[in-house]
Amino acid sequence: MALVTIDGQTFEVPDGENVIQAASRIGIQIPHYCYHPGLPIDGNCRMCLVEVQGPRGFAPQIACNTILRTTRDQAGSELPAAVVKTDTPLVREMRQSVMEFLLLNHPIDCPICDQAGECGLQDYYMTYGKYDRRSIFPKIEKQKALPIGPSVILDQERCILCSRCVRFTTHVTKTDELAIAGRGDRSRIEIFPQEELGNDYSVNVVDLCPVGALTSRDFRFKKRVWFLASTPSICTGCARGCNIFIDHSENMIYRYRPRYHPEVNQWWLCDRGRMTYRRNNAGRLVTPRLAGQITTWTSALETMVTALKTTGKKLALLVGPDASLETQFLARELAIALAAPLWGLSWQPPGKEDDFLMRADQFPNRQGWELLRIDTDESAFRAALPELELLVAIGLELPPEVAPKQLLVLATHDDEMVARSAVALPVAMPAEQLATYCQFQGRIQQAKPAFPPPGAARPTYEVLALLGQALGHPLPDTPEIIWQLLGPALGLTEAAFPEFPPAGIMVKLAQTNPASRKKVGGV
Repeated sequence: MALVTIDGQTFEVPDGENVIQAASRIGIQIPHYCYHPGLPIDGNCRMCLVEVQGPRGFAPQIACNTILRTTRDQAGSELPAAVVKTDTPLVREMRQSVMEFLLLNHPIDCPICDQAGECGLQDYYMTYGKYDRRSIFPKIEKQKALPIGPSVILDQERCILCSRCVRFTTHVTKTDELAIAGRGDRSRIEIFPQEELGNDYSVNVVDLCPVGALTSRDFRFKKRVWFLASTPSICTGCARGCNIFIDHSENMIYRYRPRYHPEVNQWWLCDRGRMTYRRNNAGRLVTPRLAGQITTWTSALETMVTALKTTGKKLALLVGPDASLETQFLARELAIALAAPLWGLSWQPPGKEDDFLMRADQFPNRQGWELLRIDTDESAFRAALPELELLVAIGLELPPEVAPKQLLVLATHDDEMVARSAVALPVAMPAEQLATYCQFQGRIQQAKPAFPPPGAARPTYEVLALLGQALGHPLPDTPEIIWQLLGPALGLTEAAFPEFPPAGIMVKLAQTNPASRKKVGGV
């Protein structure tokens, strides 16, 4: 551990931390542009200048590249702590000079800039700027609104050359699409000739950009950020379970942003996962349906319950990998109560996979089937299908060839499956209900609701509880109560709701043959 004194406070930090990281431990935020903890240190913006004590007294040094280590003299005795001052007249004067330099050729287009409201230049100018412009020369003009890829727009005039985007494509994606071209005040971010910023993580450069130079083509001009609320949640676009912020307003999602998790996605998010928010906003099933016609919850539930009661044993349940642990658990309990088989199945083909974040499995909770010992043998299901009079589908899309005599569905979207179902009940998407999902490594994570489900839709576990109650088999209807049963069933004691551990809970996944997993429901 290294000893450091920052603004009169002496404390220990791990060897190798820089002054920015150390100061944040005691609530001191040192301004910076080019530094990012997930990228190599460049040290070019100079905004993080502080005073550090040396052999000749205090001298200016950049905090991002001032590394703190335990130091000893030749006799092995530990030397005094490093001493840093972050808020002195000299420091404030240096930071104002840096701001003046960065804004020398910066366009004054804040009113039409998408970064307004979350711009580092705006924020730091209010603290360290507020000076009279001294330059008598016209500002250098560069290219504006330049498409550099399918997902990103570049405004060269706004760029402060922090090089975060360049370092990201060089060291993180290793695709090297971006570079700094030119010299002096003609320096600019450029795309290499015959290239485009088209890698699977390209929109991360928008998150990294501290100003409005790089903007998202998807989010651009859709909403001012000060109108958005942010809800911490997880991406359900694949089995990785990346941690995200859901940015939303008036029950509509506008974007996903990555949320730091050191063991899942660090600071990043793939472009494919970002775009899954669109599914939440369009084509939703918002009212119950009877044979395709809009009806009430009472009529739909009564019809579904009557069908379940009169079918006898010629019925089965399906639950998809999109369904949360709570939903899969209640589906299993309902199947047991009805003495009906339950299968966990999906017919969606795998997606693209890489060695970074993207998983071929495009569902957030396939591992839930394993944890709850739900049968996943598709051949057994297809063998039983001709004899089934009734099939209940929960949280999955059935292909057209899977056509039982009577189909009952709990669905999020008004699609072909709803059109051919006898009864369809509208249920919530992951962004609209408190629920947990187990990602491919065995980490159970919590997704929090950003807003209520649309129209008459309800959380899926609540609908299953209503069905159980109507069938004479009471089931818990809230995550808090469900986890009183689900936690012990998974051998977990620390999974108390609603204070689920922010980092998630690791469980051991048995590497078993899916076809050999124990069936439930008496089959």
